[in-house]
Amino acid sequence: MDRAGFLKLLGAAVGDRLMSRARNADPERRVEKLAPAALPERRLGRTGVTLPILGLGGWHLGDAGSQRAAYALLETALAEGIRFLDNAESYHGGTSERWLGDALASLGARDQVFVMTKTYDLEHRSRESAARHLEGSLKRLRTDHLDLWQLHSVRSVDDVDRAFRRGGAMEYIIDAQRQGVVRHVGVTGHQDPEANLRALHYWDEGIRFDAMQMPLNPIDHHQRSFERQVLPELVKRDIGVIAMKTSADGRLLRSRVCTAAECHRYVWSLPVSLAVVGMEQPNLVRENARVARGFTALSDTERRALLDRVAPRASLRLEPYKEGGY
Repeated sequence: MDRAGFLKLLGAAVGDRLMSRARNADPERRVEKLAPAALPERRLGRTGVTLPILGLGGWHLGDAGSQRAAYALLETALAEGIRFLDNAESYHGGTSERWLGDALASLGARDQVFVMTKTYDLEHRSRESAARHLEGSLKRLRTDHLDLWQLHSVRSVDDVDRAFRRGGAMEYIIDAQRQGVVRHVGVTGHQDPEANLRALHYWDEGIRFDAMQMPLNPIDHHQRSFERQVLPELVKRDIGVIAMKTSADGRLLRSRVCTAAECHRYVWSLPVSLAVVGMEQPNLVRENARVARGFTALSDTERRALLDRVAPRASLRLEPYKEGGY
């Protein structure tokens, strides 16, 4: 089947499911009844989209423990004003996407959120694998489009070259955007800043993407730093910056390097669009939303004091994803 035929068939199938679910949704459970609280908002680069500075991590949605718990987590996030929903086809074997899609359908909330997911195929990085992942993601998320679709977890210059080559995954990602199945496209990478910079080489050559997701936290500043090497280049091009691993997957908290509030305030003081934060319990959502609502930027003195305090603790053991860990 050619691409046009695939899109037509997929759109019809997804549309039928969405209409059926919408007809059966309990109107008292729809998200507009939740009166979301306001969060500070920023632009997602040159896209024209404005989003709250706090996003919900998709991996941790799958860590919620059950579909019912994931539903409660999402309902809390929406009530707190969170609209950016991170995910990936590889998270928990597709469970994270499926739980998110079912919850959004039950709440009647799809049109009021910004859904992002990712394609990951380290071995091939091909059009074919990306096409397969898009089809699966749309079905699991119960939607006919994605707000942002990203090439996930680029690892090296060679890895990026394979994804951006003719017939590679990025070619299909851009095609999906042209077809209107995907509104915006991006790249994520948390291992080597050189890989992210290589993606920017292709951006300069005309393969324009809208966002980049990467680790930003106080320890990153001191070692193999995305903040110092990649962030200024994204700002220069007005590419949306999505921060992740703001506490190094919780290691900075467990090691008592700094608190969650310090990590978030540090990252939001950078020129980022938003931070995706892993929160597997409603109380964590409420606490992080409270911190976001009270955010004030670090002064130069406060920023330097925090960086100087954590510098002696800098070690890649706190950021093992930079050494090849997923």
